[in-house]
Amino acid sequence: MAWTGARTRRAHHFLAASLSIIFSWGGKRIMCSTEATTSPPTFIFIRIIGPETKDDDDGRLLVQQPQGPRDTSRSDVRPVFSRDEYEALVSGKGTTDAPPPDRAMSKLFSFPLPESAVGSGRDSADESKSNDCAQMASVYESVLIINEGRVDACYKVISMAELFQLVETRPSCINQSLIDHVLHLYRQRKRDSRIPNRRLLLGSSGSNIDAYTLRPKPAVLFLDCDDCLYFDDWHIAGHLTKKIEEHCQQEFGLPKGYAYTLYKQHGTALRGLIAEGYLSKDGAVDVFLDSVHDLPIHELLSPDVELREMLLKVDPSIRKFVFTASVSHHAQRCLEALGIVDLIEGIIDVKDCQFETKHSVSSFHAAMKKAGVDDPESCVFLDDSVKNIEAARKVGWRSVLVGRIGRDCGKPVTSEHAEHEVDRIHQLPDILPELFLPKGAVG
Repeated sequence: MAWTGARTRRAHHFLAASLSIIFSWGGKRIMCSTEATTSPPTFIFIRIIGPETKDDDDGRLLVQQPQGPRDTSRSDVRPVFSRDEYEALVSGKGTTDAPPPDRAMSKLFSFPLPESAVGSGRDSADESKSNDCAQMASVYESVLIINEGRVDACYKVISMAELFQLVETRPSCINQSLIDHVLHLYRQRKRDSRIPNRRLLLGSSGSNIDAYTLRPKPAVLFLDCDDCLYFDDWHIAGHLTKKIEEHCQQEFGLPKGYAYTLYKQHGTALRGLIAEGYLSKDGAVDVFLDSVHDLPIHELLSPDVELREMLLKVDPSIRKFVFTASVSHHAQRCLEALGIVDLIEGIIDVKDCQFETKHSVSSFHAAMKKAGVDDPESCVFLDDSVKNIEAARKVGWRSVLVGRIGRDCGKPVTSEHAEHEVDRIHQLPDILPELFLPKGAVG
């Protein structure tokens, strides 16, 4: 059953026709069989360019909606078209009287059909063959130059924001789980493609456009403290380095500069002191940590209003933790001085990680355990260390490198393991908008 939009139909006829797109193509059922497999569906998003829009504007889409007796309790729409429907539309056989597109369809991605869609179109006898083939549907996009005033009742121009809001808040308006899935994939891909320099990391969801999948919704935001939540040209870092150097010389009789050697070899001077037997994991560690972090933080840092406003706009369902290689009372003082202590749920420090550094994957597992999160890809990590970013990638976390100038070398640094790189944490909304509430929303 094909629905071109050229005839008037009742809502239940529209639904039946829509379902035929999910489970049939060219009049054939989608079946997973070793003998014959039909082509899976092709979904086409039609982006509207009107007299007042710019060529690069992708904020409006053409959607289909059923005709018939008006039911004010429903607002059924179908935002994707079959290839036949698309060809009928642009050839003038549809009811929009639209001119041909100014460019051909462009492929956005292919995605594996959800099991529910393939299974519903498969005979029970073929159940054992479900792994013999992979049904990959394709999603395309096209641009039409169209006079919006000439779109009749069968079609509607709708903003992407409005359409996605319908998916989130009124899924019954779409009626089909597969269409809903395609909409979420499309939204993710369009959002990612608008962000400059985003890396598509192999092994991460949403990175393989030949087998595109949804990333899980971010659950926890892990924020490094020093030189990430704030940047002061490494002044506090310099104070800490001096305190560690003095402690190592006075308490352990180590030569000048050896504390920095331990830091370079082991990731932190503390880890090096433990590894080389200068400190044991008892009260001596607490004495060391208290001594080297005895700094007047409230004199060195001041409230960051811009940072606070940004964190207030984070989706409240996403929990926020500071994840530091330092000690919790130092991070606590930093949060207080920055004026954001009430916005952070907890602090994960070096003690929580059994004195391991963030170069070790065990620290990331410890952080997940304390935060109570199981899915690594739902963890988003911000840090200024490329080695820490690399370790996070091994665990499966999504990461952002904050700060693109190295402290030691004074030259640009980069990490192939980071999805994004920014100069300062305040740029986070520009690169990961999914972390934040939509404009106008109240948390």
